[in-house]
Amino acid sequence: MVPDAIQPKPPNSGDLPSIDARVTRYVLPLACVAVLLLPGCGKRKPSPRKPSVIAVQPASSGPKPLRGKPKSQTELATTESGIYLANLDGQIRELTRLTREKPELVSNVLALSSAHHTRGRFRGDLDEIQLGIEGLDSCIRLTPDNAICWLTRAEQEQSLHRFPQARADVDRAKQLGADPVRASLLEMDLDWNDGRYDTAIPAIRKARLARATTGTWIREAQLDHDLGLEAEADAAFEAAEDLINDTGPLVIAHLDVQRGIQKSQTGRLEEACVFYRAAVERMPTYVAANEHLAEALHMLGKNEEATRIYEDVVKLTDDPEFAHALAELYAASGKTKESQELEAKARAGYAALLAKYPEAMYWHASEFYMATGDAKQALTLLRKNVTLRPNSTSYVALARAELANGRTNDAKASIDKALAMPVVSASLFWTASRVYRLTGDAAKADELRARAEKLNPRITTDEPADVAADR
Repeated sequence: MVPDAIQPKPPNSGDLPSIDARVTRYVLPLACVAVLLLPGCGKRKPSPRKPSVIAVQPASSGPKPLRGKPKSQTELATTESGIYLANLDGQIRELTRLTREKPELVSNVLALSSAHHTRGRFRGDLDEIQLGIEGLDSCIRLTPDNAICWLTRAEQEQSLHRFPQARADVDRAKQLGADPVRASLLEMDLDWNDGRYDTAIPAIRKARLARATTGTWIREAQLDHDLGLEAEADAAFEAAEDLINDTGPLVIAHLDVQRGIQKSQTGRLEEACVFYRAAVERMPTYVAANEHLAEALHMLGKNEEATRIYEDVVKLTDDPEFAHALAELYAASGKTKESQELEAKARAGYAALLAKYPEAMYWHASEFYMATGDAKQALTLLRKNVTLRPNSTSYVALARAELANGRTNDAKASIDKALAMPVVSASLFWTASRVYRLTGDAAKADELRARAEKLNPRITTDEPADVAADR
């Protein structure tokens, strides 16, 4: 018999961190992990080693060589994906029933909201994420002095890029005595999105030193990658993997996707595919893992396999991003009618999502409009995005759109703001090289191009149009 009040475990804020939304919006924020009471998804016995003494060492100087590959199911066994997801679906059904019968039981409202958020992130379903937020609205109405309700809503609002609302909610939660560690993790992510690197970077380091978990190690690995410290990032990702003690498959699948993203952004696509495939093996219907694998395969010229995967992905989600990706592959293979139908579906989907979730869609929709020849609309959206998230990657994207619209001076101003920030990437230096070449500084352009190629040797292959247009 299921009790009337399903008591959620305390949020395990260290299992699944967020990364910059330039990569994917299907990532669970560091401070917002639903720890569900699901059969078969419990915790392993703690390892006898002390996680806090693990130190990240570069691959070249560490006492132990890096594995360089994901752990297998034999090495790190997890619950079968179908069982895990069926249990999640079952919990949502039962919690929905219980909250309808006794809406005053806030513990159930919180648990249901967290379950919706987890499933929405897994599926890439913004409507379900919004459903979780609406549950927290009810939670706050029922218990306006409940710090957990305010803090949880702040975490979930961040998933939809409602950063001002999230910051206001976390401030209110702190006034009500919210868990300071959980609140600080959320503020760390908000500061990163705001481009406040002087506070975000030390906070990320401090969080891992204070509490070494899979989540804090992943976040530090992502930070090292963003700072161009790839050996340190590799070591930190493996430290994160070593600390996994959750038998649910989502944590390890999420980690493998993040490791694949790191490899993709440094041009190591074959290595990236190893990690993406491992994530898909753990969770065959994980949208983020499948679409990243398909994208990497396409970049490697393996379009037949990429097409098959995208065909499966568009059956799992209505996200227009993937309909557009499949449309491009169909067009390249001569399937004109199918391509046009998917492109129309994608265009309608973006319009609908922009109307419902504008903040979450500024970036993603701009990429669609840029790819389909509407650079003016892309620029409009990216100007809104940089106001919302004035960080390095937002300024790089804005500079690219400004170049596409012939606004070279504006692009120079935007890219210089990005260059002044500590985050580095091949895209940053490649775009900066284009800008400086167009403004007549060939020497600086050559220097920036060399830096881009060092970070990602594939950059000239991945962006041939830029070379043709600007050289």
